[in-house]
Amino acid sequence: MSPDELDTILSYDGEVLQESFVGWSMAGRSLPASTFFDCDFTGVDLTGVRMDGTTFLQCRLAGARFASATLKAAKFVDCDLTGARFDGASMNEAAFLKCKLINARFDGVTADSTTIVTGQVEGASFAGARLMRCAILEAEFRRCDLTGASLERVMITAADLRDCAFAGLRLDTVMLMEAQFDGLDLSGLTLARCNFMKSSFVGTNLSGTDLTQCNFQEAVLSGAILSGAQAPMALFIKADLTRAVMADMNLTYVIFDGAVLDGAVLDGCRMELAQLKSVSARGTRFRGADLTNADASYADMTAVDLSGANVYRLNVHGATFEPVVHGNGRSTMLGTDTDREIAELYDPIAVDRRLRRQRH
Repeated sequence: MSPDELDTILSYDGEVLQESFVGWSMAGRSLPASTFFDCDFTGVDLTGVRMDGTTFLQCRLAGARFASATLKAAKFVDCDLTGARFDGASMNEAAFLKCKLINARFDGVTADSTTIVTGQVEGASFAGARLMRCAILEAEFRRCDLTGASLERVMITAADLRDCAFAGLRLDTVMLMEAQFDGLDLSGLTLARCNFMKSSFVGTNLSGTDLTQCNFQEAVLSGAILSGAQAPMALFIKADLTRAVMADMNLTYVIFDGAVLDGAVLDGCRMELAQLKSVSARGTRFRGADLTNADASYADMTAVDLSGANVYRLNVHGATFEPVVHGNGRSTMLGTDTDREIAELYDPIAVDRRLRRQRH
């Protein structure tokens, strides 16, 4: 291919079929809204390239360099981008569909409304990247470097984050449902307003982390360390917090309905107006906690330790309330009776369990 032929191809607004660009440099060029089909860009220098609606279909781009490139509405479909570098690139409405992005580098990238769907993102680096309104869906997201990255309004599904680097990571309104965080150290990070529904945090260190308004519904946090974390207005509905260490947390207005808190430590927690309906809190410690106006109706609070806790107007309507040490202040049963308790339990399993307990 001569330089003139290359210039002709790169100015052509149509389909380019089965061409090889290996050995050529496209640094600083502008690519039209062409479609490159089954073309070979292996190792090609695309530094600073500008794309607007360019499509790559079943192309080979392994090791290609897109540093500081501008990818506006660019599309990569079923392409091999193994080891490709996008350092400092700007991506607006770009799409990677069914692409191989193993060990690709997106360090310092600024991406808005960009999607990565299926394919493989294993071992990719997003260090220092800023992702806004992006989605990474069913893309084998694991062993990735998120050091210093900022993700805002991002959705990542089916992610295994147990071998990822997180130092300095900042998440805001990120959806990470059914993700794996077991055993990680996420202490001190900002994870506010994120959706971790059905995710696993077994033994994870979340101490001092900002979890404001996070959703942990049906998540597993057994043995997790959350001491000193800020989680006002968070949701822990039906979450498993067995033996979790949650001392000195801000849990005001938090909803724990149906959660398991057996053996958890909540010493010194702020829990004003917290919802603890139907929780299992057997052997749980609330030493020095503030449970003012919290609602523990129908909870199982057998053998709880409330030494030094403020239980003023704690609602234990219909609850099994048998503390080993009582707290300060007076809790309330709301003048209930047995028939009312049973009538209000719409869950047939819970009703059967309560009736069996009464018979014994």
